[in-house]
Amino acid sequence: MTASNGGSTLHLRVTQVRSGIGTKPKHRATLRALGLRGVGRTRILPDSASVRGMVGRVSHLVEVGSAGSEELQVRPARKSDARKARRAAHEAAPKVAKAQKVEKVEKTQKVAKAQKVAKTQKVEKVAKARQTHEVQKTEKAQKVEEDSR
Repeated sequence: MTASNGGSTLHLRVTQVRSGIGTKPKHRATLRALGLRGVGRTRILPDSASVRGMVGRVSHLVEVGSAGSEELQVRPARKSDARKARRAAHEAAPKVAKAQKVEKVEKTQKVAKAQKVAKTQKVEKVAKARQTHEVQKTEKAQKVEEDSR
């Protein structure tokens, strides 16, 4: 049931206004077939018998209106922009993941180095304390020896 209007095909604007949760599985499947994935989502669809039949099945969940010619011109641009964005994200994902991995390794190395330095300082401090203690012990022993003479 495609009608012609000045060389352009008529289209319907279908908007989901109610959730498919709690509805029959066939109704949920029809919403998916119409491309509606949630409340407030709108799709521009061709005015055909099959689309009208699907809309009729879920008429209690959707609102239907006619789509203007300006909406038809905007729609392909949005689709291609989204496609480009997905491709760019997909291509950039390995680079980002690698950069994050390198950053994580560098951070781990810094932490390990800091821990090693801290441990070395602690060992040096303990060694110095032992040496000081031994010197004091020796001095005390010498003093006791001198007092006993």
